[in-house]
Amino acid sequence: MAEGASPDQSAKMDRIAKLTLALGGFMLLLLISFPFTMSSGTLSETAPYLLYSLFLTSVGIVIGISLTWLNDPTRSTDSDVSNSPATKSELPMLSADEKVVVNVLSSNGGSMWQAEVVKASGFTNSKASRLLSRMEHSGLIRRVRDGMGKRIELTVGGE
Repeated sequence: MAEGASPDQSAKMDRIAKLTLALGGFMLLLLISFPFTMSSGTLSETAPYLLYSLFLTSVGIVIGISLTWLNDPTRSTDSDVSNSPATKSELPMLSADEKVVVNVLSSNGGSMWQAEVVKASGFTNSKASRLLSRMEHSGLIRRVRDGMGKRIELTVGGE
């Protein structure tokens, strides 16, 4: 799929590929049943079998192209987008306290000690700990135990 293709255009191409695949399967079914419909007297002629093999080859190519299009790993689908972590556009959905923490971390390179976050945000230790636990659970930050303290890192979704 082209990088600049809109989701509408991608959905339309998917429908075309699925329709082509279904029609290719139907043609394959007809072509497989073709020899059984011929009478025994006409089996000696090679022309029908030449046509038969050409049609069978073309149907195989059509099915192959359709399957390649539908199973292309480089294509992004709507489900890929919906399963992604929080993005910049979703940051307004954060609470005021969470926005403070994200802004503090962003202004300090995305990583700092938990004690520094507490100092910079003005929260109490217990409030900051509960807030950071919630943010870690939702995937906005990552807390890494380092010696006696914890290092808070802003994840990709929070940057």
